[in-house]
Amino acid sequence: MKKFDKYIASIRLVFLERMAYTKGLWFDIVSTLVSILLYFLLWQIVFREQSSIAGFTAIEMTTYVILSKILSAQFSGGVNLIFSKWIVAGEIGTELLRPMGLFALLGMRRMGEFFFSIIFQAIPVLIFGYFFLGGVGPASMMHLSLFFLSVIISVGIMFYVEMLFGMGCFYTLSYYALTYTKQALMELFSGGVVPLALFPGVMADILNILPFAGMVSIPVNIFLGKYTAWESWFYIGVELFWCAVLWVITHVVYRHVIKKVVVQGG
Repeated sequence: MKKFDKYIASIRLVFLERMAYTKGLWFDIVSTLVSILLYFLLWQIVFREQSSIAGFTAIEMTTYVILSKILSAQFSGGVNLIFSKWIVAGEIGTELLRPMGLFALLGMRRMGEFFFSIIFQAIPVLIFGYFFLGGVGPASMMHLSLFFLSVIISVGIMFYVEMLFGMGCFYTLSYYALTYTKQALMELFSGGVVPLALFPGVMADILNILPFAGMVSIPVNIFLGKYTAWESWFYIGVELFWCAVLWVITHVVYRHVIKKVVVQGG
């Protein structure tokens, strides 16, 4: 029970930290809305010439844009930032001495960031987007349930990818390039920029089974009913597979890099 209380306290701490910077919160909301609006206008121009693209109608593409931008809004943050800063500042040694393990501590922070994003960013943006731009609801209650399940699993994928990029700082001692690289890869290969169905055939097939697809493409396509029930469960299985693979890779890499703890600047 005490361990559970520590987890809740870690999540609560993230909420308190984020609420302390209300201007930053408003900026995130506005920037997400602007991004949605720009993509919406772009797709409206494209759909003037045709009724569907890669199996998406105009209203479905609007829904895809809204949901994908909400999910991909988390890519600019992540635990790799605080992990990298600990390494660069030479604080990683202190963090390793805390009662809560490093993975548990950062994992709870990631969950806190996710829940904060859903409550204070996703819900307002979703309401605004659907009210002013329109959109379609879930294909069915089953698809809605599987959508939420897929999104929850995607948090695990994001966490392990962020941990790997964070650990890269042990070698670079600089987190700016790694952070921007991570964000760019996640945006492009997750379907956060355009649906993966728009990529050339073989490339689309490959991207659909990579871990990045589980962050945006898989949950949104499930929501829209682009997958049958069997296909939805298959892709959720793909997400779980990558969670397990990334768990192993992350822990193997961690055991290697933790031996290279370097304090920069003394």
